[in-house]
Amino acid sequence: MAWFRFALLVGGLAGLVGCGDDTNVGGGGAGGAAPGGSDTGGTAAVCTEPEPVPCEDQVILGMNLKDEPAPGEITNTPDGEGFLTLIDATAGVTSGTLTPTESYTYGRFTDAGLEKVSLSDEDALTSMDWDMAFRRYIGRINSGNSGPSCVTAARLPGTPVFDDVSSAPDDLTRRSDEYFTAEPSCELIADGTGLPGSPATALSSYWTYPTCVQMTGNVYIVQLADGRQLKLTVTHFYNDEAQQQCQEEESIPMADTGSGNVQLRWAFLP
Repeated sequence: MAWFRFALLVGGLAGLVGCGDDTNVGGGGAGGAAPGGSDTGGTAAVCTEPEPVPCEDQVILGMNLKDEPAPGEITNTPDGEGFLTLIDATAGVTSGTLTPTESYTYGRFTDAGLEKVSLSDEDALTSMDWDMAFRRYIGRINSGNSGPSCVTAARLPGTPVFDDVSSAPDDLTRRSDEYFTAEPSCELIADGTGLPGSPATALSSYWTYPTCVQMTGNVYIVQLADGRQLKLTVTHFYNDEAQQQCQEEESIPMADTGSGNVQLRWAFLP
């Protein structure tokens, strides 16, 4: 299925301008339009046409991708000039199971919040309609091995205070999602946590794993395909009680922890 879809994509895009290489930072939002029809404030689109995902077959197998959209929802609460966003990225994992049985939960950034995009994992590999996706502790952006767009994420150096970040520095190292080696080897690049199948995505440094999924507090600048930029930090993988215990004691209670309910704090930058 993946190779057939790849052939259709390549044939249909012959002669079109693609997203470009890694120096072309940005991503998300179909056709370069502002997500949700919002005003881009005069920013220029970084890419407007999809590019084939390298190592697509290996990505589907190595990342345990699914062919049905996830039922998980995305909810947003206004937070100053931005949002607190809750993503149901539980992926069908229940007590006593570890392997996800559902797709990632996909979303696009809009002026009204992170809006869910109903896509299966396999369909997301050819869609520019999404910007960011989560399944359990793995966060992906729409670029590189994750998708055909050009979304990038750059971790701000040091330990910046989220509220103090008002603009994107000029000297950022922006990353697309490249977590497989180049073709033809196409081998998964691990994130170093030791957890099986956990890739080194552009967002993988938002967490660490002493004995539980602990937040690092890293702040990222994310750039979308329409050129807009936002600041973002991941605050929770568990519910409030379990996350606090994980942060302070490097352990979690045996009771229900709400794992896989990922919480983001984010806001568009001027």
